[in-house]
Amino acid sequence: DSLLVLLTMFVDLQGADGRHEIQRGLIRDALPEAAARFVYGPASDWDAALDGTLLPAMPPPTAEEYDLRRLGELDFTPPERRPRTRSPVGSNNWAVAGARSSTGTAIVANDMHLGLRVPNTWYHARLQLRSGDGLAFDVTGPTLPGTPAVVTGSNGRVGWAFTNSYGDYADVIVVVPDPADPQRYLAPDGAQAFEYVTETIAIQDGEPEQLQVASTRWGPVIGKDAQGRALAYQWTAHDPAAVNLELLAMATATSLDDALAIAARAGIPAQNLVAGDATGRVAWTIAGQIPRRRGGDATAPRLSTDPTVGFDGWVDATLRPRVVDPADGLIWTANARVVGGEMLGIVGDGGYDRGARAGQIAAGLRAAGERQSPREQLALQLDDRALFLARWHALLTRLLDDAAVQDAPLRRELREVLGRWSGRAQVDDAAYRLVRTFRDETERRVFYALIAPARAAHPEFRFRAPASFEGPLWQLVERQPAHLLPPGYADWRAFLLGAVDATVNGLAPDCPKLAACTWGAYNTSRIRHPLSAALPPLAGWLDMEALPLPGDGDMPRVQARSFGASQRFAFAVGHEADGFYHMPTGQSGHPLSRFYRAGHDAWAAGRASPFLPGPPAHTLTLAP
Repeated sequence: DSLLVLLTMFVDLQGADGRHEIQRGLIRDALPEAAARFVYGPASDWDAALDGTLLPAMPPPTAEEYDLRRLGELDFTPPERRPRTRSPVGSNNWAVAGARSSTGTAIVANDMHLGLRVPNTWYHARLQLRSGDGLAFDVTGPTLPGTPAVVTGSNGRVGWAFTNSYGDYADVIVVVPDPADPQRYLAPDGAQAFEYVTETIAIQDGEPEQLQVASTRWGPVIGKDAQGRALAYQWTAHDPAAVNLELLAMATATSLDDALAIAARAGIPAQNLVAGDATGRVAWTIAGQIPRRRGGDATAPRLSTDPTVGFDGWVDATLRPRVVDPADGLIWTANARVVGGEMLGIVGDGGYDRGARAGQIAAGLRAAGERQSPREQLALQLDDRALFLARWHALLTRLLDDAAVQDAPLRRELREVLGRWSGRAQVDDAAYRLVRTFRDETERRVFYALIAPARAAHPEFRFRAPASFEGPLWQLVERQPAHLLPPGYADWRAFLLGAVDATVNGLAPDCPKLAACTWGAYNTSRIRHPLSAALPPLAGWLDMEALPLPGDGDMPRVQARSFGASQRFAFAVGHEADGFYHMPTGQSGHPLSRFYRAGHDAWAAGRASPFLPGPPAHTLTLAP
């Protein structure tokens, strides 16, 4: 049962449908090579890797390579209904070496972002094991109910923290059927027979139903491609060798080297492990198993007959990417690219985030200087400065000149609101919401126009722009090439003003006055109990209070309505009593308990609350 709980985290953190690779393959098949490469080019302006590597920007295709004006009668407009996107990306962690901390020991900070609900994902616990000669171990941090591990935290000698790494830990394989036998498929070494597993689905007040699941040597069949060929999915979560409870050993780790060794054998969804120890050392590596590949391009589906397809075991512990004791004493990750070169080749790209948030964290850590304390890390976790949107605010301000607002009252009203831009995702800032909406509307219009051939070929598939699309998008907005202008507009200025009008008209039903269209009116928390949706009268009793909250994506304080920091902490290893801890709900899952909402207000307001428990108020003794 504990392993099943662990497997649900694989599904939550990595996904089980391979849609990232499938979408990339569909775009690659439908667009010229230069255009497909450009769509998936990096957001180079926001690179913030630990090793200082920069990925070169991908140039736009030339008019000879790809010209939207010559594509014929395709639908270049974005879908009226916005596609449902995955949960926002938002976890942060970092470590500060002892040379830069007030205690001389490493500082470790973490805020793991997940979907928010009641009860919370984590349970804050301190576990102490006493043996005949004293305290065997003493470990504190968030635990995952159903598993026996403290997931992140400190044991007084080592502290560790996680963010989702978004590496490439799965492959989609196009299963080539055997023309001589429909029950077989072609592999590099010849025809193979499908295997079948029958799953029984119990039906309330009805007869059970049988579901037959086909499987290949790589993994189960998860669907079909446009040609009707089966798609198999090879994923670390499907291999027993990649799933285990070795993370338990972190409770007794005595050094940074211990933590790195445990990470190499842990069987969890591959995470960015940031760790520090009581001697002041800090490091980053991937915790969890990393597939070793035979070569080829694994970023899109490949044929089952390709000799390079599929995993070839696991990356050896001696070859695993790591950064240990950097010269500046700082380690940070934020779901973005952490390293480049050969190390990036090992981890791969599973749809990692752009580096805007990571860069903001790195700059904040450098600015904090030496003698940092755990409490200072909270200000960085709550940083809601909209550095990522600053250039979009400047673009929108330039666009709304006197000619643009003449005889256009909503545009004129928008220009007035933009003048009150705070540069932050604050609850009372209407300018922030308007700039953000304009940027998102522009992205939608450009992305769906660029991939129009793929949308026409696969109307059933819900395409969505990758996080890296900010790089290609900004290049087009700046260069404004005529051959990549979505058809129907005289020039890029007209196109961008069209996005402006869509922005203000789309917000009009909710905001009769744009000045009242604040970020907080939209970004109001919805942290709900599963029963409250089915029984609305109980909502006020079961749910956390709905609060307008600052923060958004692309800044350290990532916050959405039902997504955000599922925990926050920072501590100096060996000085945990001076650390802090937050959760968005109380500890108790019982609505009548006085602990049901305890701590929620501190999480929302950003007030530090203790990492370690205080004196016992209640004791429960379990006797056989």
